[in-house]
Order: sequence, then C-alpha cells, then structure tokens
Amino acid sequence: MEEKNIEVDFSPQEPEVECHIEACDCFCEKTQNVTFNPCQDIVDFTVQNVQLRCDGRFLKVRVELDRVCPGRKINLGVLVCENVGGTLLTRAFRSCQVTAPGKPGKCIDNFRVDGFSFVFPDENLCNARTFVVKVIAHYADFPSFPFCPC
Repeated sequence: MEEKNIEVDFSPQEPEVECHIEACDCFCEKTQNVTFNPCQDIVDFTVQNVQLRCDGRFLKVRVELDRVCPGRKINLGVLVCENVGGTLLTRAFRSCQVTAPGKPGKCIDNFRVDGFSFVFPDENLCNARTFVVKVIAHYADFPSFPFCPC
C-alpha cells in the first residue's frame, strides 16, 4: 500500500472585505451666492423655495414587563412593522438581554426596559405613517435545565 502525504493548511483565511461608501445627499437644501460689495458690511436677503430633504422620523420604545422572576435573564426584541399595500413589512428590529432586578422568590411587575430607538427616513413629513410595534420576550436562562435535555 502506497502512503500519500496530504498537506492541510489550518491557518484561518482572511475574509474578503469590500467597503462600499454611499453618501446621503443631506448636506445643503439650497445654495445661494452672497456678494459683499466694497465697504458694504450688511447684506439682507431671503433664500426662497427651500424644500426640506432628508427628513425622518425617530421612534423611541420603552417596554414594561410584568410578572417577571427576579434575577433571571430575559431576551427582549422589538420589531417595527408597517402595512404597505396590505402587506405587513418589517422596517426595523432591535434586541437586547437584560437581567430582572431583585432576589428570587417573588415576581415583580413594572420592570421597565428603555433604549430601543429607531430611525425612519421619510421624504415628506406631511404624510402620516403608521407603524406596528411588536415585542418578543422570553427567559434566556433555565437553571433547572443547564443543558439541553433532548
């Protein structure tokens, strides 16, 4: 039987990273030249027909949890959806893990979690938009099942 040598390279491959830069065109809504004549120290003029661009909406969500076991870790997610033409589309999602305060023994109510912020660019703030906020929460640790039982 002939013995074959096989070389195996265990060095990790560097991932190929492409950096794409895209600029928002939000710098100036309108540009107008201003000329000061010699010895003129004041110019008073009006810039007309300025249309706002790069507007947006800022949504801040707080979640208040009831009947929470103190000392337990909780995975919490906030999903923001919008009905577009009869289809509920996901517009944003944020998640975090928190630990309920207190010592085990008695459930607590009104455990408030702050800090879910969302930004939605919008071309026209004169139009109404309705978002549907959905909350997903569940315990992240299970002391009675430290390993997966199945």
